[in-house]
Amino acid sequence: MDALVGRWAFVDLTAPLLLWLWGSVLAYVLAANALWLVKDTWRPSHRLWLVEVGRIFFYLAIPYLVLGGWPRRPYQGLLSLEDMGLVGLGGRWPVTRWLGAAGAGLGWGLIALLILILAWGNARRLTQGVRLQFPSRQWWLILVDVLYLEVHWAFYRSALAVTLDDIYAGVFWGLGLVYLQCSLNPFWRQGWRLRSQAATRWLRAALAFIIAVLFFLTRNLWICLLVHLLLEAVLRQLGRERALKASTYPL
Repeated sequence: MDALVGRWAFVDLTAPLLLWLWGSVLAYVLAANALWLVKDTWRPSHRLWLVEVGRIFFYLAIPYLVLGGWPRRPYQGLLSLEDMGLVGLGGRWPVTRWLGAAGAGLGWGLIALLILILAWGNARRLTQGVRLQFPSRQWWLILVDVLYLEVHWAFYRSALAVTLDDIYAGVFWGLGLVYLQCSLNPFWRQGWRLRSQAATRWLRAALAFIIAVLFFLTRNLWICLLVHLLLEAVLRQLGRERALKASTYPL
């Protein structure tokens, strides 16, 4: 741990990648708290449109710009596609490496699924008769949420890994940054206290850790995306009984 902390002593805190990172965190926190202040005064339809537009920019546009979108030439930016885990077949990723990554994803995914199922059962027992449930949500919206989160998490851990020149430090400092960012979101904090949202908050927090470990093992965002989607689908299936329809802020 001391070695991880010590790395920051040699890092330029004004480096372009870190400025993008701090700007991303600041934008998220300011937007979430601003929406919280106006949640009772703006019409729900206006809020939902604003949130969706903001999510597209925050989760996809910022990583795209860091990868080298406008005004730079495409894919000539501060991060490479491989840094993010967006790899293809060939070059440094032959079939054998893909098979190895897929095997690691399958093994870790099955272990994580077993742990999540046991934790889910234990959490339901501790609620003393209150059934944890997931809000009713269409499958394509879940897919969009998973895509947003995977790109966002990959941006944080890859930016820190490149800055610190250490994949282990980057992955887990990035995970800590994700948790810190969420803790500063009043909607996220409120969600833990609401029956209709607590299960979703619990699953997202658990999956953030699981995917961080999986990326460290595979360096492949496609594998992470698939495992995330499968775990989310299975856990939502377990908690779908009498699911409550709730209009929530997906931040």
